[in-house]
Amino acid sequence: MRPKTLPASIAPVLAGAASAWSVFTRSDGWGMHRPGSVPSAIPWYAIDGAMPRFLGVSLLCMGVALFLQIAVNFANDYSDGVRGTDAHRGASETRTGKPQRITASGLVAPKHVLAAAGIAALSACLCGLGVAIVSRQYWLIAVGALCLIAGWFYTGGRHPYGYAGFGELFVFVFFGLVATLGTEFAICQTFNGFGVPGAMAFEFAGPTESHVWSLNGFWRGLYGIDAIGILAAVCAGLNAVMILMVNNLRDIDDDRVHGKRTLAVRLGRKGSRNALVVCCSMNWLIATALMLMVGFGGGLVVWAGAAALMQTMLVKAVSRRDFLSALGLAGKQCLVFAAIFAIGVFAAGSGFGIVFIQ
Repeated sequence: MRPKTLPASIAPVLAGAASAWSVFTRSDGWGMHRPGSVPSAIPWYAIDGAMPRFLGVSLLCMGVALFLQIAVNFANDYSDGVRGTDAHRGASETRTGKPQRITASGLVAPKHVLAAAGIAALSACLCGLGVAIVSRQYWLIAVGALCLIAGWFYTGGRHPYGYAGFGELFVFVFFGLVATLGTEFAICQTFNGFGVPGAMAFEFAGPTESHVWSLNGFWRGLYGIDAIGILAAVCAGLNAVMILMVNNLRDIDDDRVHGKRTLAVRLGRKGSRNALVVCCSMNWLIATALMLMVGFGGGLVVWAGAAALMQTMLVKAVSRRDFLSALGLAGKQCLVFAAIFAIGVFAAGSGFGIVFIQ
């Protein structure tokens, strides 16, 4: 299951849920519509059924992301094992310095590893179906299918894109943009039309609904995605990319021997380390701007200090080839970012009240 990498799926969902909370609550977000001009003092989360709805969809999205990543991890173990790429990963980590692989080690039959991947994928599908039904956005099923296909062809199939150096790009898209914005969109659409009958209701425009395009409305969350969510998605994607970059740097020698042309193999050790530094710097800068947008000064200070320290330790660990520590740091940074961002949104947003769209 590779638990050290699982924060890559937990963090973007947490960030997406926080972004949806921001849309609902912040004064510059797309709040509830109320006929007339007299605002209501009722916050959205005090409405009967609002919090169960918010938490329910968030947990379903978390299930999609977690089960999908677990499925991909098992599928990668299977594919790399039967290809022979993990030929030197059969012994325990204490001997090789790299995590033991269950297919390459012979501890589990390949068909059973593939079956485990299938069970995890089915679990992700069931959670995703729940998200589509509750949000009434059934086209999300097609997005889920694309996620499954991308997960399999990372190392599976005749021409896996992970063997051609495109792993980081796909990780950024699916573990960053899709997971974060998909969570935010699903939560917001779940609330479309929800509210106190005859008094107020949420109004979000779906992709198939007729409406006049408004860039200002888009940035504020009219369509279920806002500027804060987009920046959070970019940060989550960069965090996930850092995990993969550390992983590929660790395996660079074996991958080169077995013809796995990852980005690390293409760039070489020095180029890959430089790329990691650039990725860390971009993540720090964009996340800092995001914290400023959220408006929580305490979160900005904590993030600026904690992230700078963790990223410095990460680069140093990679430089001395301590990939066990580096992978742990990369995973923890995902969660640190998402946690500080979520706390910042709640602390800053809960005091702003509600915007009413006339």
